[in-house]
Amino acid sequence: MTANSDIDIGFVVEVNGERALVELHVDTTVPLALDYFPGQPGSHIKIAVRDRSVIGIVSSISMNASHLSSAALDPACPTAGRKIADCILIGTMGANGGFIRGVAVYPTVGQIVRMVGPDELKSIFSEYNEYGFSFGRPSQAEDQRAFINVDRFFGQHIAVVGTTGCGKSCTVVSILQEAIRKYPDAHIIVLDLHGEYASAFPEKVTLIEADKVELPYWLLSFDEFQDLTIDMNEFSAKNQITILRDALVRAREGTVGSDRLRKGERVTADSPVFFQLEDMLGQIRNWNIQMVPNNDGDMQPGPLYGEFDRFLLRLDSKVSDPRFRFMFSPSTYTNNDSLVGLLRNFLSIDTGNSMAVVDLSGVPTEAVGVVAAVVSRIVFEFNLWNPERDRFPILLVLEEAHNYVPNRNDYKLQAAKTAIERITKEGRKYGIGTIIVSQRPKELSETVLSQCNSFIAMRLTNPEDQAYVRKLVPDSLSGLMDMLPSLRTGEALILGDCVALPTRVMIDCPNPKPMSSDVEFAKWWSNGIKEMDVDRIIRRWRARRKDL
Repeated sequence: MTANSDIDIGFVVEVNGERALVELHVDTTVPLALDYFPGQPGSHIKIAVRDRSVIGIVSSISMNASHLSSAALDPACPTAGRKIADCILIGTMGANGGFIRGVAVYPTVGQIVRMVGPDELKSIFSEYNEYGFSFGRPSQAEDQRAFINVDRFFGQHIAVVGTTGCGKSCTVVSILQEAIRKYPDAHIIVLDLHGEYASAFPEKVTLIEADKVELPYWLLSFDEFQDLTIDMNEFSAKNQITILRDALVRAREGTVGSDRLRKGERVTADSPVFFQLEDMLGQIRNWNIQMVPNNDGDMQPGPLYGEFDRFLLRLDSKVSDPRFRFMFSPSTYTNNDSLVGLLRNFLSIDTGNSMAVVDLSGVPTEAVGVVAAVVSRIVFEFNLWNPERDRFPILLVLEEAHNYVPNRNDYKLQAAKTAIERITKEGRKYGIGTIIVSQRPKELSETVLSQCNSFIAMRLTNPEDQAYVRKLVPDSLSGLMDMLPSLRTGEALILGDCVALPTRVMIDCPNPKPMSSDVEFAKWWSNGIKEMDVDRIIRRWRARRKDL
């Protein structure tokens, strides 16, 4: 087919500031160029205004056969009718071919509308080609590349949303593979809830395996200890909170020997200072059984007597639980000096790697929120106190974020919600970006999503999730959200300042892939495993180790 971009396809019948309605007078069932069907949602149009062209993207098309226009096809033809394309006005292309987001001079009714040719599309999608960063092809022009403004993309938070099975993990892996290929000095941390990412990054990655994850208890802040140990429904919860804070401060202040802080340095309940867990527990036990003299000199239970029976039982249970060994029985990070090693591993400092993948598949569900809180907080506070933070940007990838940053009040997840919301609200100032990944955006904190400046919206079939995402994007782009249920696997709408214009993109297939592919039921039910080593599975299960 011809690729002539001067083909007239219709004329403007209405302009309302951010949108234009275009009456099409061409056959919308026949392509005018390769894959260019006039009026197809996601296709592009241009309207000449003075010495420039206003570029728009079609969001929807409708036909009213009872009002035939003079330019319509033969009324006997089933495609005849007044075909109206609703177009979102995105930007302006100058006479020299340069593309600029935004519209300075609007078109008016009656002006001719033309198709956008391949060369013009290439000019538009190449706006950020100086970065050389791309992980997909425009669906309407698959011979092109969709280039990304890296600074805006990673620096202003990214949301990747879509129904399970739509290709979210592959999309995130494609982004990260391109990032570590392009930028050898990147600093990326991935919280991998399901152990999917290790197989996708055989090189340049520090893999912190599920059975080797260590986040020692002494790194926990007061809020994180509170989430882990206090039941807010208990009558004595307020007393427990007060005493826990005091006990933490005393235990941290009690650091001795080479770990003692320099004189004048202040210790708080949140300071990342090593202490012996038993010191804190011993203090609380003493208060719990403390006897005090009455007016007659006889001993009687003190004001806190018995207040912490359940608290101590709950904490002792977690300390002795092998699933919490990664937190309460650290073998690597056992003093203040070991914090340096932990930060070097997690933040890829002098390790020769660009990314750390923290496999949380072996962490108990009730501790995932605390782990997410600790990692998010130490990332934020590291750059908060880092005098060279402008030269040390960090990217934090949060998989299945709705599990620990919910759009509801949950006291057990309060620390994680607070830490991650703080990063999304203030992280840009300290060189911290995030990729928030979720299959249920409606269940995800609205504060977190509202701070994302780039959206990678994949197939969403749940009407509530669609409405929720539509509410978070600018009104002028909400019509594009109608495409979400019909997107192909691996296809996404990319919205935000990181791209030249809202774009429907086929994401590159990652190589290698993450371990997130659908299981082939038909294949393995037809000719499956004949002998299963059940004993080995039980050993791995009991030991909570994947290397057995």
